[in-house]
Amino acid sequence: MPERGRRGPKAGPARPSPSPVPATRPTGAPGRAAESPTPLPELSELLKEPIQGPARILFLDLDGTLSDGVIAYDSVGDARNFWVRDGLALQWARDLQVLPVVISGRTSKAALLRMEDLSLEHYFGVSDKVEVAEKVVAREKARWEQCVMVGDDLPDVPLLKRVGWPIAVANAVREVKVIARTVTGARAGYGAVREVVEMVLRHNGTWEQVLKRYGVL
Repeated sequence: MPERGRRGPKAGPARPSPSPVPATRPTGAPGRAAESPTPLPELSELLKEPIQGPARILFLDLDGTLSDGVIAYDSVGDARNFWVRDGLALQWARDLQVLPVVISGRTSKAALLRMEDLSLEHYFGVSDKVEVAEKVVAREKARWEQCVMVGDDLPDVPLLKRVGWPIAVANAVREVKVIARTVTGARAGYGAVREVVEMVLRHNGTWEQVLKRYGVL
């Protein structure tokens, strides 16, 4: 007598497949569904509570502010990545009576070449950025409230607290963003400094001179 096939367990109602878990979750409540990227803010939205009167000195951190924060080494030396539009903007600032000053806690041959290329005043290997900035402010006969500082990390905090207009790059640490009056829409090394220069020149009422230079107006 042929063997009868065995029957498996009685099939129940079909169950829906579990929803796939997203690879990453946005910052916020755990388990929150992914959201579409937030568009960059308009420049007018970034200009909140600027200083009174024109800005005269623009202090800048280097690694993670003027560069993208990546440091590469080979048998010859180190390397940094800089955004070409940031450099051009700093030349506009200098031409329009805003003095850019770069202060870095590190030393770098690659960064030195970039500073010389742009003819920027710079100080490397600095442990106390406020002490260096004080000398610049005194030399220029400026006031702290006429100064802007752009930074990204904890070593920048003391100087950010001294200036009239502290600015954090988009990917700065939380502690820097908390004390900043303005946070850029662009991240470090990808146009953040270019954005800051435009904000400062707009505040000073000289941005139109840049546009006229290139025939935009």
